[in-house]
Formats: sequence, structure tokens, C-alpha cells
Amino acid sequence: MKKIITAIVLLVSGIGALLFGIFYSGASSSGKKADIEMDITNVVYLTDENIGKSIKIKLTDDQLYIDDNNYIAFSDAAGRTTHLLITVSDELAGNYKRLVENGVSIIGTVRKSTEEITQKTYNDVIAYYEEMSEYTGVKVTVRMKDIIRHSISPYYIELTDADAVLDLGFIITIKMISCAVGGVLIIAAAVVLISVLTKKAIWKIALIFAGVIIVLVIAAVIILFPKLKQMSSIRKDADGVYYMDYTDKLKFDDMLAANITSDDELFSWMSRAEFFNLPVNVDINRYGCASFSAQSPDGNVLFGRNFDYGETDTLIVHSNPAEGYAFYGVADLYVLGVGKELGCIDPDSLPGRFLMLAAPYVICDGINQAGLGVSTHELNVGELHQDTGKTDLFVYTAIPLILERCTTVDEVVSLLDSYDIHSHNGNRQHLFIVDKTGRSVVVEWLDDKMYVNELNAVTNSVVTPGEYYDIGADRRLPVINAELSEHNGILTKEQAKELLAAASQTDYTEWSCVYDLNDFGVDVYVDEDFEHAYHYGGKNE
Repeated sequence: MKKIITAIVLLVSGIGALLFGIFYSGASSSGKKADIEMDITNVVYLTDENIGKSIKIKLTDDQLYIDDNNYIAFSDAAGRTTHLLITVSDELAGNYKRLVENGVSIIGTVRKSTEEITQKTYNDVIAYYEEMSEYTGVKVTVRMKDIIRHSISPYYIELTDADAVLDLGFIITIKMISCAVGGVLIIAAAVVLISVLTKKAIWKIALIFAGVIIVLVIAAVIILFPKLKQMSSIRKDADGVYYMDYTDKLKFDDMLAANITSDDELFSWMSRAEFFNLPVNVDINRYGCASFSAQSPDGNVLFGRNFDYGETDTLIVHSNPAEGYAFYGVADLYVLGVGKELGCIDPDSLPGRFLMLAAPYVICDGINQAGLGVSTHELNVGELHQDTGKTDLFVYTAIPLILERCTTVDEVVSLLDSYDIHSHNGNRQHLFIVDKTGRSVVVEWLDDKMYVNELNAVTNSVVTPGEYYDIGADRRLPVINAELSEHNGILTKEQAKELLAAASQTDYTEWSCVYDLNDFGVDVYVDEDFEHAYHYGGKNE
């Protein structure tokens, strides 16, 4: 009887641990208390009585960025618009953006603003709107300045702490441990029950189960071998810079058959198709970029590319499929929730390396061995969701698909025209495409129609003539065009690098690439360090 009771306890405990491992999704609250708890939209209700009190506030991404330690949150409630200064401690500064995006409540203290703080806040808000007027076309008038002056909150919040946020690596680890413990307990329950039913010694039954488990482990290793092989190919070239040789087959046919139209659908498919239904954290956020093509003095075609975004780790992917064209591409690991930031998985950990295997599906720019280069650039003209009855293609996955299957600009245009294209994050993208003949185009989708523009440079402004033309224009494209014009489109690799530096955005250019389409090689510069190149590929090496 005792054995049966023991078996039942083990079985129930095992099932409980197994279910916990399957359904556990983490937590984002430490349960810390504060005198005041509110949403950012309610800061209009702060009064002198709140000064000095602790406040737990859930932020949104409606904030105006100033610098690493100061932000201005915009709130509109009760018919009142308020701009509230938020000062961020050094401990939180590097992770502030990630905390906001994860919906983590941040804890601080309500302070009374001095005249100096109020004036600085006002100046920063005005400077922000004046900078944005270059993109929006909305001029900052005297009347608007007066409205803003009266919208500055007489209080500010000094942030010092945050609720605990469990990163994806921790969640995956907990899930795996729980499932493993559950499995062991269930097996132990089975051993005890079989021993009771067969009246054989427990150790004999345990020995049989041990043999079965060994066979299962061997089978699991065989199944996981391709993943383990790919993970072993990942190397760390520097802090925040990684390289991977990817030889597994990318499942583009399955992906296209899934008719993916959003980032959520993309990563849900990835979870099923590549990661055994383990969760894949994703943040395909807004980004700015610049690309151009030029000819080198020796006749090779160069493709220059800046990727402008917040802090992220970079992965250079070399894909060499059995069928299709080999390519080099660069991926933003932040998209996969991998990085050193709070809430991300450490790229040097096993879960981090495991999730890097999804990177070939989400590369942002690259070239293939046929001499074709592609990059993606964001446009602030609303999301795109074509609906003409064609197969759906999520634009973020278009680049690796193009690089694996196309050789010329015309082939790319034909491929893109055969799909209904979808974008994300409230915006759409255009693609810069160049081949080794020197031809380059910018493909845009406006009013659900595809346009092909013969151009040798692009940033984040609309280039198709018409209603949307020049939306998003800034200084970068004129800088690039002027330099290309001055040199008649002929640049050395050193000059191409210098042009990327001239068009970079201080503290926001995460990587810059000078691709050689004829040589199938790339020089990568990270974090605006244009003195040091990471070189990959090249036919002569």
C-alpha cells in the first residue's frame, strides 16, 4: 500500500511539474509596494501632496528621448496635455527602453521641479518638436510654443528601481528544468507501480527504464544534431559581434505556405518550425538606414549600408545551403531577444546561441555569391498589407529569400511582384537592390502598388514621385548623393567607408557594411568604429 501511495504522489508531482514547465510564461512583477501607483497617462493628477512619495508607474513608449539619463513622457488625460520629466538612475539607464517595451513598472520618487528644471524640460521638448518638423512638416509656431510651455509638469519623477523582469533565457531554463523534473518523477512513479504489479524488485525495473532512457537520449541527440552543429559554428569576434556558419536548410517553402502577414505570425511559425514550440521573444522595432551603390576603380561594384537603431548585438550570418545561393547577411540580435540588455538572453549562453539559429530568417542586409545585394529601410507612411490573392510574404523575411533564390535586380523585382507584401509596426519598408552589373533600384509599395525606382542611393524617405514623395527626408540622402555625384559614382572601399561615416547617426548607427559584389566579401564596422573592420568572405582568401 505504501508503494502505491508513493507512486501516486510521484505521479501527481511529476504531472504538476510537467504542466508547470509547459505553461509557465514568466512574471514581470516583484510585488514591490509604493505610496502611489498609476499609469503614465494619469500624471496630470500629481499634486504637492505627492512630493517625496514613492511612485510605481507603468510607462509606455510615448516618451521624448533626451539622453541616457533623462526622458520626457507625454501624457494626455482629463483634457490636459502634460510633458513630464523622468530622470533615470545609471543602473536603469542602459535598460530603460527595454523595460518600457516589456511593460515593466518602474519605481521612483515624485519631486518638485525647480525653475531651472522646468526651463530645461521646455527647451528639450521644443528642440524635439523642431527636429521632428523636418520629418512631419509641422512647424513649431509661437502659439505651439506657448501651449507647450503651459504643458510642462511642475513635478518630475526620479526613477531608482524597477519591478523584476524575467528574461527569456531564465524562462526557457525554468521550463526545461520543470519538464525534466516532471519526466523523472513520472518515470519513478511508473517504476514503482510496475514493481508492485509485477512483484519484481524496484532496481530491476529501474534498470530497464534506464536502458530505455539511454536510447531516448541517443535519439534526442540524433534529432538535435543539426541544431547542435549550427550552434557550434557560432563564434564571438568581439563584444557584441558574432559570426555563424549556417548550413541547415532554411524552410522558405513552409514559411510561404504559412501565409505570414505579421511579426507575431512569423515568430509563432518559427517557434513551431524551428524551436520545438519554445517561445521566441521578438521586437522588430523602428529603425533608420542608408544604402548606396558605387563602382570601385578596379570595376567591382560596391554596396554600402548603415543600420541605424538603438543598442543591439550584431550577428554576421554565412548561409551555405545545399540548394540555392550562398550569402552573407547581418542580423540584429535584439529582434530575437538576444543581447546584454535587461530582459534579453545572454548571447554567450546556450539559450542565446540556440535562438541565434533563427537569425537567417531576419537578416537586414546582405549579398549572395551571384553578386546580388539587398537591404531594408523603414518608411513612415503606415503599414502595408496587400490583398490581391497572391501568396503572402512578410517583408522582414524577404531579404534572405531573395538572396537564396535571385541573381539579378530583374529577378528580385519579378519575385517580389509575385507576392502580397506585408509590413509591421505601423510602418512599411522599401528595399534597396543592387547587382554586380552596377544596376540598383529602390522598390516601394504605395497605395498597395509596387514601384521600381532606378536609383543608386536611399535612406528612409519615399523616393517614388507623387503624393508621398520625400516623406521622411533628412540630411543623409543629400550627403550621399553629393559624394557620389562628385566622384561620378566611383569610390574606393576606403571612400565608401568614409561616406558611411558621414551619413551615420551619432550613437545610433549599429553597423556599417561595405560589400563587394564581385568579390563576395564584406567589411563590417560596428558602433561607428570606422577604424576597425571585421572582414568576411572574399574570393581571393
